[in-house]
Amino acid sequence: MDTSRLSHLLQAYRQAPPQFHATSYWQSYEEEILQTIAAADLNELRSGKYPVFASFGFSDVVYTYHPNTPWWKNWLLKLLHRHVIKDRRVLPYGLRIPDIQRMAYHYCKLRGELSGARSIRDLAMSTFGNPGDLFKIQGRAYSVHFLSYYLRYCFVQQYVGFQGEETVVELGSGSGYQIEILKKLHPGMTILCFDLPAQIFLCETYLTHALGRGRIVGTEETAQMTDLSGLRRGLVYCFGNWQFPLLEHFKFDGFWNAASFGEMEPAVVQNYLSYVLGNAEWIYLLQARRGKETVGRARVRQPITFEDYARYLPGYTLRKQQHAYQAHKRLTQSGGYFEAVWVKEESS
Repeated sequence: MDTSRLSHLLQAYRQAPPQFHATSYWQSYEEEILQTIAAADLNELRSGKYPVFASFGFSDVVYTYHPNTPWWKNWLLKLLHRHVIKDRRVLPYGLRIPDIQRMAYHYCKLRGELSGARSIRDLAMSTFGNPGDLFKIQGRAYSVHFLSYYLRYCFVQQYVGFQGEETVVELGSGSGYQIEILKKLHPGMTILCFDLPAQIFLCETYLTHALGRGRIVGTEETAQMTDLSGLRRGLVYCFGNWQFPLLEHFKFDGFWNAASFGEMEPAVVQNYLSYVLGNAEWIYLLQARRGKETVGRARVRQPITFEDYARYLPGYTLRKQQHAYQAHKRLTQSGGYFEAVWVKEESS
């Protein structure tokens, strides 16, 4: 695999100001992610073969084996899942895996109808990377994990309303699934995605397969940009997170951050938001309500709570907040997550 693009990203990242470097949470994964990319077969990106990739969204598997879990526990779980449970009716009510997949799909279908969103029936995910949880309904490919990103789109649609020509900025794009959904349902959108070097490298790789090379402006081109005046409408732009200051005088419709603010320290979050406040018409956040853990391998030094985000967004009014859900269950990790939309006040 050619990783020269990643090498260029790492070189630029290491020369960036410290406020754009990974905080303690992601520092704990950094070396493992880079080593895994160097040896990985990206045709197996979503198969579960590389558990550390699940830490930023490539988690299309039925059973998750978190890289922070002791190896012996993961070994026992794999043994149980592969040789004992398999797909037997061992869950309550005689449920099997296909039952859960179909319920997740139909829940998304109903949420789309209630929110006025484009239907899940208009959407199919890319199968690049051999997703382990791949299933098809009416010939269209999905995974339960992918469907969860559709629900986030439905939430924003309900309280903001997409017209289809918006410019959206996402920080911490991870796998790129959210971008895939937005672009497939609204091809006219312009999306700017920012992330750490390894993450944006894999995000660009995935989106190139999911959307086509012609829709992606990759990091080799965006690295040369000194402003955003020459953006071409309807494309996806991939940036390193240290290029976030390009947004300083740039007006855009929406800002999107799912989970990654909670994995940073407060001062780092406020630095990023300084480029968003006043420039974005609305802000979508999905974060740990009480903040991320302060102990363990992947930890933060100071948790950020829902109340903190409210204070960090002067000039914006909370339109709606609620418990965050995946397509098949409530998001309960770290004590539970919220999702919320703030809208810019008219005088701001």
